[in-house]
Formats: sequence, structure tokens, C-alpha cells
Amino acid sequence: MNKEVVPKENKKPVTPPKSGASTSDAIDQSLIALAKIGRPYGLTGAIRVFPYSSDAAVLRRAKSLVIRGKAHTVESMRVHGDSLVAVIEGVSTPEHAASFTNAEVFVSRDAFPPLPKGEFYWVDLIGLDCIDVQRGERLFGQIVEVFEAGAHPILRVRPVGETDDKRDELIPFVDAIVRSVDLDTRRVDVDWEGSE
Repeated sequence: MNKEVVPKENKKPVTPPKSGASTSDAIDQSLIALAKIGRPYGLTGAIRVFPYSSDAAVLRRAKSLVIRGKAHTVESMRVHGDSLVAVIEGVSTPEHAASFTNAEVFVSRDAFPPLPKGEFYWVDLIGLDCIDVQRGERLFGQIVEVFEAGAHPILRVRPVGETDDKRDELIPFVDAIVRSVDLDTRRVDVDWEGSE
């Protein structure tokens, strides 16, 4: 399960939105997958929601969730063990709640609180160019995923023009390797030889 990574410098990500952050499954790019729905909870139509991240603050504060392409108003949401229990407007029976089982829960990117300068969300790294600045500004490719690997996050970088993951580079997101992140120019500078 992902954990919140508190930045020490301007290149550390915070609050991963999803285990293996990626927006490719989102209905549109402004929606971020934050959880998956489990079975109904109780007899009132409440649903169990399993966040992809151990830091589910954005999800807990959300007033609207997008489930199977439709926006739903959240009446209430509370923590229950390793999950959340949500009451969705218009869902009042366990049978209706069961129709949401295994669906992904999306939240608008606009619902994420602004971060201090130099901090960013993992989802903001998806699609950025990864450049090896120590070896002549060599373009590795684009970041297609960020995931937690125990000691530190990992950037999955797919070479330009590749369509499968067989040649992806896995680059540790640590100070010794990642030199800078610039969201405005959409690039991450690294000192990484990689495999050629």
C-alpha cells in the first residue's frame, strides 16, 4: 500500500493517488482513481471503499465521487478499519449498493488541495519527460507510472516509441538520482545510466 511521502526538497512527491499512479484508466484526464468499492456495509445502502493510498485525505473530503462514469454526491464518509464507509445520495438499499461492487472511484483533480511550492502529487509526474542530464541531455522516455517499492518510490519510464513495458526503465526516486522536477516544462532530470 502506498504511503504519503513528505518532501524534504523540491523533488519529492507527496500523497500518491493510487498504487501505481496512472491516469490511463480514468474516464477523462481530470479524474483520478483513488479507490475501489467493496461489498455493501450494513442494511442502509452504505458502501465500503478501499483507498489505493494509506493517505486517503482527498477521498475523505470529497463531496462528489465519479463511479462508472456518473457523479454521485457523498452524504457522509467515515473511516472503518482499513477502509472507508460511504453513504451516497440515492443509494438506500444493500441491493443498490451491491451494484457498485468492484467499481473504481474517481475524484476530480480539482478536489486536491494546493501544495506548497516545490511539492507535487505523483499523478502530476505521469507523462513528464525523463532526461539524463549527466550524459548529454539524453531522453529516456516518458514517466508512465509511479509506485512505492518499500524504501522509496520508483519511476517507470517508457522509452519513446515503445508500446509495451519490456524495455521500461525503473528509476529510483531518490536524491542521488533525481536532480530536479519541473512541472512547467514537463521534465524530470536524472543522473541515471540505464540500460541501452
